[in-house]
Amino acid sequence: MIARIWRGITKLANVDRYLQYLNQFVIPAYQIANGHEGLLVMEERQGELVQFLLLSFWASDQALACFVGADPSKVNLSPEEKSLLIAFESTARHYKVVYRSESSPVGK
Repeated sequence: MIARIWRGITKLANVDRYLQYLNQFVIPAYQIANGHEGLLVMEERQGELVQFLLLSFWASDQALACFVGADPSKVNLSPEEKSLLIAFESTARHYKVVYRSESSPVGK
């Protein structure tokens, strides 16, 4: 299993719009991708800025490459997504998962 990590930062005033964008476009694309095994979207508020971290899990390097393209570290953001972020990583990091524990869903 492969874990893919990516970060982006938006202004506090854009959080709701960015979450709406993720829910409308990004999350559904992940959910239907072959080999996708889960996604966590996390946020950390830092005053007027909010950092989002997306952590996705993939069955294999091949499954990830089918979803993101030949260069799996490359991040392809839409113009709309770029307009909602003030900073973002242009590459994603990948880790081989050597242990994973299942637990109860996290509450809000």
